[in-house]
Amino acid sequence: MIFPDRVNGYLQASFETERRPFCFLVDQENRLLDSWGDASAHHFENLDIGDAMDEFAPYLVGLLDGSSVRLPFVTTSSGTVEVHIIPDGDNYYVIVMDAGEEHSSHRDRQQVANEVRLLHASQKKLIDKQRSLISELVETKTELDHQRLEAERTNASKSQFIATMSHEFRTPLTSIINYAELALEDGTGVEVIRKSAEAIARAGRHLNQLVDTVLDEAQLETGQIKLTERAFDLRELFDDIAAIMAPLAADKGLSFGIFVAGDVPETIFADDVCLRQILINLLGNGIKFTETGRVRLDISWEHDTLQATVTDTGPGIPAEDQERIFHAFERAGDLDRRSRPGTGLGLTISRKLARLMGGDIQLSSQYGNGCSVTVFVRATVPERDREPALPEPAEEFRAPRPTTILVCDDDEDLLALAEYYLQRAGYGLLIARDGEEAVQKALAYVPDLVLMDINVPRLTGSEAAAKLRAKGFEAPILALTASDVRKLDSDDFSGSLRKPIQMPRLLAQIQTYI
Repeated sequence: MIFPDRVNGYLQASFETERRPFCFLVDQENRLLDSWGDASAHHFENLDIGDAMDEFAPYLVGLLDGSSVRLPFVTTSSGTVEVHIIPDGDNYYVIVMDAGEEHSSHRDRQQVANEVRLLHASQKKLIDKQRSLISELVETKTELDHQRLEAERTNASKSQFIATMSHEFRTPLTSIINYAELALEDGTGVEVIRKSAEAIARAGRHLNQLVDTVLDEAQLETGQIKLTERAFDLRELFDDIAAIMAPLAADKGLSFGIFVAGDVPETIFADDVCLRQILINLLGNGIKFTETGRVRLDISWEHDTLQATVTDTGPGIPAEDQERIFHAFERAGDLDRRSRPGTGLGLTISRKLARLMGGDIQLSSQYGNGCSVTVFVRATVPERDREPALPEPAEEFRAPRPTTILVCDDDEDLLALAEYYLQRAGYGLLIARDGEEAVQKALAYVPDLVLMDINVPRLTGSEAAAKLRAKGFEAPILALTASDVRKLDSDDFSGSLRKPIQMPRLLAQIQTYI
């Protein structure tokens, strides 16, 4: 690009003023051959031809390799400079120019860029946090809306339940009162009195069943029901259930049967009381809602799971009601709610009991074509032809010296279990089935330790322990209780164990007191 001489002169003067260029020529060994410009501006004023430039321009070391090089910012004793290396045959021109202002501007721009990046990062974090908070607020609102709707549904169901239960309780109570007044009238014959008594008994049993159902639901809701597992005969259980349910089915003209697959074990280890209640609830519902046809119970076994399916030919359950009927106080359809007796808790209780037993309940129904309800419960098969049936106590739990223990409990199964473990661990054993007997045997034989159940007949465990202490009995007394151990009198009891009791833990606890 060609400019007029006047312009070229102006540009050159302006450039030299601002950048103060200094140029020198070196050979391949970095020795000074010649120089041009203001040497003092960059502290080159004491240079002589032939001087080695390594000390004055150390940034040239390693860069004299035949190629052009630009070093934009080099820190020297005179400040920040820009260096250009230009090869010329075997020699190199080196141009040094002031770059302090440019470097400062560059540094400021870099700082601004860094601040902008930090600002963007902070803004992104803030935006992400705001999005997260908004998302949490939306989820919380959704959950609160769900809980509100659920609470409204539950309140509505409870209101309906109270109204229903009011009717359910008043019906048998009305029957009881009226028949009792009839029996008390002057001149009432023996036959009328007998029929009145029968009606009162029926109404009383129905009332008792209603109360038991409500209490069962309350206990399940608060987690107060605990499993009591034992080995029992399945066929005997099914015979008992058939004896209860078959007459109810016959009264309605329904076909009824219990069918057990061939591979179902005769004896299982589970909670037979819970299983009985589940099956009676499900069969009772099937019979209650089926007007014609049949109700049957099919039993099968697979992978340590008992499967029981109740099938009926009733009206079936609409798809929209099939999950709702498992909620407390709910029933299928308004007509059923008004016209059918009951609390609406049967399926709720059955599912909770099944889940307590490690299983669940599934329902399959097509409206108008009957219903099939299947309950799965976990169970084990007791080992046969093996003695002993329970494992030997570990060596560290054996009695360290001759020791006698008095066990007071009215539960025969627990007594048998304690007898098995304690005797095999080397302890002598005394058995008492009520508090009074425990006091008599403790004073007569003076055992080394007493295991005292709190809920026993005649004298309670607490009363028996207090009586023993009053008579000078000093051996340790351990309380066996399923209730809050903090309510026990620490002056009478040396310690306590919560039921259900693990036998290794019981043996370890005994050793700490003897």
